[in-house]
Amino acid sequence: GKMELFPGRSREALENLAKKINKSLIETAAGIIEIANANMEKAIRVISIERGFDPRDFALFSFGGAGGMHAADIASHLKMPRVIVPKNAGVLSSLGLLMADSIKDYSKSILKTAEKTSKEELENHFKKLIEKSIKSMKEDGFQEDAVTIFSFLDLRYQGQSYEITIPYRNKITSNLSFVSDFHKAHRKLYSYHHEQRAVEIVNIRVKAVGTTKKIKLKRLPPKNKNPERAFMKKQTIHYEGKAWQASVFKRVLLATGNKIKGPALIADSESTTFLPPSYTLEVDGFLNLIIQRED
Repeated sequence: GKMELFPGRSREALENLAKKINKSLIETAAGIIEIANANMEKAIRVISIERGFDPRDFALFSFGGAGGMHAADIASHLKMPRVIVPKNAGVLSSLGLLMADSIKDYSKSILKTAEKTSKEELENHFKKLIEKSIKSMKEDGFQEDAVTIFSFLDLRYQGQSYEITIPYRNKITSNLSFVSDFHKAHRKLYSYHHEQRAVEIVNIRVKAVGTTKKIKLKRLPPKNKNPERAFMKKQTIHYEGKAWQASVFKRVLLATGNKIKGPALIADSESTTFLPPSYTLEVDGFLNLIIQRED
């Protein structure tokens, strides 16, 4: 947020492009944003509509330094009811990295049918992988009681070229009916199964999860709805072919319960959020920005 910017250089580069496509500087800049929005919208469609999920049933969670600049427009195109811009949005991935559990995966090829593989043989293979995974986690600084082990089998009907991964057991339960579970999973995935056909164990797998300490988020009580304490200045912006006077707010000074009407810019040390005209923003108890279109 403290890096010096040189808008004149950006303007010069953009003017060269604008001349080539016979557009004004503002039209060219707006076109670039529209293309960026369309690409991000397409990516969201791939993970929602193309997988059978209606984006209208979800909120758009926006993070990253530039995410808040595009989120409201993308949500509008997808008819998503609200946008959530979390506190520390620009460094949220780093925060997630610090809080993420450490996961290590180990595997061993077996390539034997289930009927020719004894329980003792499987247990012996799993024991060796589990010991290896726990040793590795300890070397990374985890206590053994902070490590959770999950065991799996990659199974297939003999002659198939693809496998289904089936849980074998975990810390709580013991699964000795993995063949039956495989038949059920195969039927669920492919609408058929062959109980008389030999089931082949391709790999055994162990996943070790080292649990890290998590930050406890506190919900703050609501304060004044008026965000005047965070107001910085008025700024001319261009949006949808028109010039607007947008209010600029300093995010770190916004408080729970503050409400803002667009057009507005919310400036943070590592990100900026754009609130278009006809949109409202409210700061929730966790200092997230909740953006919705006005009724």
